[in-house]
Amino acid sequence: MSRIHFVVKETEKIRYQAEAEREGKSLGQWLREAADEKLEAARPRLFTVEELEAFAAKCDAMHPPGAKEPDWEETKRMLVETRFPDPGV
Repeated sequence: MSRIHFVVKETEKIRYQAEAEREGKSLGQWLREAADEKLEAARPRLFTVEELEAFAAKCDAMHPPGAKEPDWEETKRMLVETRFPDPGV
């Protein structure tokens, strides 16, 4: 196991220690869990298989089998027109 040392104000240490005690944990355990939570929150969220299947089913419901896809040229024209409206209009 490795050790990590860092400097905090005495008042912060007291606050951390008090919260750890309220949760029934040592200060070290509380700090490790806080660091783990921070790492977890920063990690991109991956979807479960069930969530992906539900998303695919929702998409399929919006576009039933046999539905015609939009014309790509028409879609591009519409995107250009809505982004850069004709100034003469």
